[in-house]
Amino acid sequence: MAKTRRQLFSAFRPAPETTDLTRMRRARPPSSSSPDKPITRKLPAIDGIKHTGAHPDDTSLPAVDPLVILLNRSCFGFKESEYQRALSLDYTGWLLEQINYTSLDDSALESSIAATLPRVSWTAAQLIADAKTTGKNGQGATELIAATMLRQIFSKRQLFEVMVEFWTNHFNIGALAVPEVYYKVVDDRDVIRANALGSFPTMLKASARSLAMLYYLDNVSNTKSGPNENYARELMELHTLGVEGGYTETDVVEVARCFTGWTVTGSSTNTPVFTFLASRHDTGTKTVLGNTIPANRGIEDGNQVLDILATHPSTARYIAEKLCIRFIGDHPQTTAIDKVAATYTATNGDISAMLLTLFGSEEFMSSYDRKIRRPVEYLIGALRVTEPTLTGDYLSKLSNRLVSLGQLHFRWPTPDGYPDEMSDWINSGASLTRWNWVFGLAEDKLSTGIRISVAGLIGSANTPQTLVDQLSARLLRRPLITEDRDRFINFAANGGSTTVVLDSTTLNLRARELIGLMLASKYFQYR
Repeated sequence: MAKTRRQLFSAFRPAPETTDLTRMRRARPPSSSSPDKPITRKLPAIDGIKHTGAHPDDTSLPAVDPLVILLNRSCFGFKESEYQRALSLDYTGWLLEQINYTSLDDSALESSIAATLPRVSWTAAQLIADAKTTGKNGQGATELIAATMLRQIFSKRQLFEVMVEFWTNHFNIGALAVPEVYYKVVDDRDVIRANALGSFPTMLKASARSLAMLYYLDNVSNTKSGPNENYARELMELHTLGVEGGYTETDVVEVARCFTGWTVTGSSTNTPVFTFLASRHDTGTKTVLGNTIPANRGIEDGNQVLDILATHPSTARYIAEKLCIRFIGDHPQTTAIDKVAATYTATNGDISAMLLTLFGSEEFMSSYDRKIRRPVEYLIGALRVTEPTLTGDYLSKLSNRLVSLGQLHFRWPTPDGYPDEMSDWINSGASLTRWNWVFGLAEDKLSTGIRISVAGLIGSANTPQTLVDQLSARLLRRPLITEDRDRFINFAANGGSTTVVLDSTTLNLRARELIGLMLASKYFQYR
């Protein structure tokens, strides 16, 4: 009997966790283990380590090739050409090429962005002058959103773009109000993108001087006569140590004192710059996490705090855990966190080295079906695997749907950034919105500017059976459960023969429906 879409959905969708949705932050002792050596060989498929406990893996689907796990987690979806290149380079070769991202030529993409979205390369002075002249404060942020989507869709430097998104959330600045709405453009370029695969301590220090961050967390108004603790608190809770990292309320007060006088000047003359004003600085002796900050100094106080935090064992652990949550699972194994934290300590926070340790771990290579695609990853992933022709206003259609799904770039209002756990993103309403979008994509109903090529996706497949096998290989890159494969085939056959050659009209219709179903299924919802 032929099945409807609704019946197939119930079998293919991921089930959200039913446990307490409160984010659990756990204190763990610092690791003393040695870091893994950088990957220098082809890594084998690992079948060993699976996660059990309060939040076990989804074990309902067949295992996935570690190379596909790597591509899914380090790309916003991957194209056919990228998959073939990864096969030719092998796991290690492809990873090292992505780590060495400057070797990948994105000049055509960047030239196009520069020509059509010029504000993303403007200085703070240009952006503030433009806002005053045009009366449109958000133009820079609008162009930044568009440029970010273009890079996520088209860039060859996929791991770099994934890490840009990761650090954007880590050092979150909501580009919603003046002046953050235009200063975030500079922060994205000079803080996040400049350091996304570089040094965490360097990025931390750049963020402390970011005009956008200084305004967003109110350090512009942090003076000895009117101390403001917002930046000090978030610096430790969200940027470095973590909420269970061992700091106290006294440390918050003392760190705030260290950052008095760190501010922005020149805004009134359209020449905004980071400035340390000694007249606003508290020059008394301070104690931060047991370290004495001597009296009668200036900007050195804040610099010393950043060094203390960047080298603290809790920071190594916190950054390692966030990376493991992003790339391994919502509740990663302690063994994986230990390895990445040890590499942080051994390399003074080298991001590329931490990623090599993480991607080289058994925990990562066996971590299939432990991460759900968030809206950005899901929508852009669907575009990247189907490779439609994109013209006209397609970016506005994409951004509108991201608004409805709750993850438009740079729009998270609080300093903690967009969440990265399944329970925050999967519910009946969100699932319906996702399904409607991928069916609109498959059936050419999204926009005149988004058109997939069915012929390019199905190749020579012309029967229900070959159609399912071709599309699952092309879109999902993973084996199907026998029962699921049969469901897809029977759906495509519509109650008839599974091996009959379909006429062109029926073939096109069934292919489009199957594309939508596969992209709506949990096989694609997981990354």
